[in-house]
Amino acid sequence: MQLSRQEILAVVKTLDRVYEVISNKELKIGSFLKIVPQIANSIGVKLYPVFKDDSFFRSLFEHLQQLLSKIVSLNDSSISFEASEIAELERAKLIDLLEKFETSLLTCCEFYIYLHKDVSVNFPLACERVKTVTVLPESIEDLGGHLSGQSRMSVFSVFVHTGTAQEQNGLLKQADVSYQPDYIAGIYNRMMNELKKPDYFMYDRLYLEAKLESLKVRRDIQLLLAGSSYTMCGLLEEEMPLVARNVAVDAQDLYYTLKTIRVALELNPNITHCIISFAYYFWGYDLSLSTSVYQYKRVTEVNYPIFKDRHNFPYELFDKNYDAIVSIPPLVRHIFSLGCFAEQYIKNVKHNLANAHYFSVPRTTSTIVTLDDTTNYERAKQRTASHNKFFKYESTVRENISLFEGFLEEMNRKNVQIILYVPPVTPYYRDSIDQRLISDFYTCMKPFLAKFNFKLVDLFESDHFKNEDFVDYDHLNDQGAKKLGRILMKELNDG
Repeated sequence: MQLSRQEILAVVKTLDRVYEVISNKELKIGSFLKIVPQIANSIGVKLYPVFKDDSFFRSLFEHLQQLLSKIVSLNDSSISFEASEIAELERAKLIDLLEKFETSLLTCCEFYIYLHKDVSVNFPLACERVKTVTVLPESIEDLGGHLSGQSRMSVFSVFVHTGTAQEQNGLLKQADVSYQPDYIAGIYNRMMNELKKPDYFMYDRLYLEAKLESLKVRRDIQLLLAGSSYTMCGLLEEEMPLVARNVAVDAQDLYYTLKTIRVALELNPNITHCIISFAYYFWGYDLSLSTSVYQYKRVTEVNYPIFKDRHNFPYELFDKNYDAIVSIPPLVRHIFSLGCFAEQYIKNVKHNLANAHYFSVPRTTSTIVTLDDTTNYERAKQRTASHNKFFKYESTVRENISLFEGFLEEMNRKNVQIILYVPPVTPYYRDSIDQRLISDFYTCMKPFLAKFNFKLVDLFESDHFKNEDFVDYDHLNDQGAKKLGRILMKELNDG
């Protein structure tokens, strides 16, 4: 069944309205679940006879049907964290499928922009799609003579108006699409707010992408600094004896640490040394199976978008764009180059992050020196409690042992020198750790030390560090990072 241009336009407008509603971050998950049946009816049921053979529509239709079948379990008033996050993933996938279907309809479209005389457009236009921009005469009441090629299937007119003058009413009815500058400005401002004030997860994604992408051009880099927040906080690139790149971010487990290193080596085969933080609890830690909101999002918002690898994460994920770009409705994105503007902004941010510290300001203070011993021990126990539990996850320990053995074999084969370090900690943390965690750590590590060529530097009991060197119970500040750098520098120099 062939659609007329007006029918195609009506479908695009419907998709755009739905997209704008469900991509709004202010929409609570409960409200989203309530409108899913309406979306399924207005898009899925009504459009099925026309688009049933379209692959993009079929994917959207099938997802809506699956989502409808899950509504009963997800729409509970006592919705759990896990169910809430599943619903968020379903919403993100629906947004993605809506965009793909709408974009497929807009692929060959051309737009002719008409500006009311009182309107000035300060937003970049999509040059490849916008053919002309015309400022209308002051007294015009009919667009007929100005609508270029409107009989062609893929050509649409866009009227940008102030919305205040009475004489514009007739013109609005004649144009295919109409916008007010304030509407576009609102989209632009939301987008820029996302870009200028990224949340923790978007920042980490940008940071790690920047560090990895820099390896393509920085062929002088020989030393990789990897691991979790211990390396992110505790090692400074400029303190190393070799040209270094720090690719560590918070909460990384062994799997994603090794993944990061392998990707880095593919991008830059000139890397000859690698320093990795390896805490005692690392053997039993699998980020992709963690159940906290924070660690859950470390997979969905940081690692999967970069590596396209969900490891053992139990739910389907997909290639997701940056939220700032997702926030722009597809039709607006095809007329105004807000998406391209966002991409350029992100490119500039990553350029600045490539050679930067993770933290934008120096970290010279220590929280713990301001507290009494009783408070410090209580808080350190809370901190170690989250680590002491990890060796009970026996299947994760076995998997990580296997992963690490394959990694060491590969690094030895490639002649990449590996230095592992157990990070230094404060006495408060040290006294609260479960000693079985330490003995189990060495039970796993000793066979590798006998079999493979790498170094292990255990700084857990080190007396080189004072409380003033830590920002908290087990993370160094900049002063402590310089000390750690000097210790590991000696290991590098000793070969």
